[in-house]
Amino acid sequence: MFARRLHDLLASASLAAFAFALLAQSPMAHGQSQASRLPQLAALIRDPSPKVRLEALRALARIPSAESATLALSVLDLPMDSTLDYGLWLTLNDLSEPWLAAFESGTWKPDGRERQLEFALKAVKPAQASRVLGKVLSDRPLDRQGSGPWIELIGQAGGGPELAQLFRQTANGGFDDAAAVRALKSLTEASRLRKVMPDGDRSAIGRMIGDDSLPVAVRAEALRLGAQWKTEGNWTEPALSLAGNASAPVSLRNTAFDSLRAVGGKPVIAGLAGLQNSSTPGIQSSASIALAGLDLGQAVPGLIASIQRTTEETAAVEFWRAVLPVKGAAKAIAAALPANGIPQTAARTGMRVAREGGRNEMELVIALAKSSGLATDTQAFTGQLVQEITQKAAMQGNPARGQLVFRRPELACVTCHAIGGAGGKVGPDMTSIGASAPMDYLVESVLLPNAKIKEGFHGIAVSTRDGQEFNGVLVRESPTELVLRDAANHEVSIAKNNIDGRQQSTVSLMPAGLLDNLPEADQLDLYAFMSQLGKPGDYDASRGGAARKWWVANVVHTDMQDGQGDWIWKKPLEDKRWAGIHTFVNGRLPKEQLDEASKARAWIARVALCAATEVTVAVAGPVEFELTANPAAELWVDGQKVGNDGISRTELKAGTHRVVVRLDPKSVPPTLGLRSSAPLSLN
Repeated sequence: MFARRLHDLLASASLAAFAFALLAQSPMAHGQSQASRLPQLAALIRDPSPKVRLEALRALARIPSAESATLALSVLDLPMDSTLDYGLWLTLNDLSEPWLAAFESGTWKPDGRERQLEFALKAVKPAQASRVLGKVLSDRPLDRQGSGPWIELIGQAGGGPELAQLFRQTANGGFDDAAAVRALKSLTEASRLRKVMPDGDRSAIGRMIGDDSLPVAVRAEALRLGAQWKTEGNWTEPALSLAGNASAPVSLRNTAFDSLRAVGGKPVIAGLAGLQNSSTPGIQSSASIALAGLDLGQAVPGLIASIQRTTEETAAVEFWRAVLPVKGAAKAIAAALPANGIPQTAARTGMRVAREGGRNEMELVIALAKSSGLATDTQAFTGQLVQEITQKAAMQGNPARGQLVFRRPELACVTCHAIGGAGGKVGPDMTSIGASAPMDYLVESVLLPNAKIKEGFHGIAVSTRDGQEFNGVLVRESPTELVLRDAANHEVSIAKNNIDGRQQSTVSLMPAGLLDNLPEADQLDLYAFMSQLGKPGDYDASRGGAARKWWVANVVHTDMQDGQGDWIWKKPLEDKRWAGIHTFVNGRLPKEQLDEASKARAWIARVALCAATEVTVAVAGPVEFELTANPAAELWVDGQKVGNDGISRTELKAGTHRVVVRLDPKSVPPTLGLRSSAPLSLN
């Protein structure tokens, strides 16, 4: 009987290996010496079962040798999970000295093992990591291109000497532009997260900020690094000069203002107060916003002046979202607003932002409404009113029109909520909300967002030591930083050593009164659309394999002259040349949406209209695509044409591949859709 049960247990190769791994934990198992167990563990560390690999890892930790450490690190060649990750971290700590000895003697070489080296340096103690990096840098000085992972590893694990070597090479022009940006970022992260700075003189940072010959990206990173080092090397003067330079790129000026605010101090406050009088609106407004975080009283007149001249909605949103996180800013602005004369665009936007992300600055809402002539009444949405709206939406609402309302940028529905995996992650996924929730629940959730907050989407309110307040959903947390996703769907990283307090918010990140300024017909259409989500038909996004976000761009004659349009494959999809747009729920992109997204440079003679997405292949092999467009459409993958309208097949390696549909701008299809046997991009 026992023999039969043992046979059944060992019938599975993984279970057998798991049993051997458990036995291997005992140093005296079957009289084996430690060294003789290594070949057995070498097989177990590559077993298909993650549980087996984990047991093998912990068994290796009991055999203190360089070979054990080498075998343990080889587990990274197979798929990892959080448990294996932690197991390897523990094992590397146990085997750190044998591994370091092998590294220093040259027995363990990093070439081709960059991922293993990166993990090991993060796992061992800082002093041990510094020993490794010191030897690496002495054996192989960093080239101009910053090849390999060394720049980032120095930032993550290097000590003062290694960081000093990296900074000197950067400041002396020893890197090309791209590598210089990476080096400055790495130095910034070392200071921000580990509070470690380069040894020796760091005054060259001020010179880099003021050097007009350096690329914008390099100077921007120098500003951020200088802010981490505070006023190191006469940093303040060149930063203020750059912030007040009307001919400087706007993005670089904004970085200068952000950095000045982070540094603070009397010289910075005096400089920003002076820039509030600038005749350049962008400089005046940015100076007031930066000053508000340092001396709110001095900033208020400039903030009011900015509000009075703001008539464009995008600029208004940026202004309010920058100002209202400053502690006390809402009340100070409300008290200083004039009786009238505030543009309605600035007021309406401020009223919305004052109630989003967990805020409820009603004093400011009322003051803005009065100063701009907007209505101040907000309806007390009772159960009876919810039912009335529900009945109207069921009878009069049009889901097709409601889908267009949902996609309006000013409502930010797509920014906060995902459908079929595409969209924001601030609020709950809405893929099947219509199939799982009655209409009155949907109406109440929009009108009274604080009434019922879905589990897992309670916001966190964080106040920092430098006077800022953040609200968002927790994305991740490490020993050194807290990452929130705010109401704009942006990830905000907050160094834990800068946190003054944190607590769970009792209000929703979705602003109350979101639909206050929306016509009733549009509101009813929106509810009708939401009520259909997840039900069979055009509003069912549960079927996978569809491209749900496209990046659209025009190819023009000048592109063809400058390298046959290679930018289509080389420029990242986040580049300004591409315009991102989500598909409708059914996975299709109508012609009108394509045309709208491709307006940029449309006045130049267009050769083609390109729509790009990405496909992720887990295992190399054949991938099938189903393109819905028109006969003139061409399907390309990684620069190779693979088919036209209809079904195409191609062999792809494991990894992420760019997929481009090339359309004739004179014959844009009525709808564009793509499905694949491998996962396509959702965001």
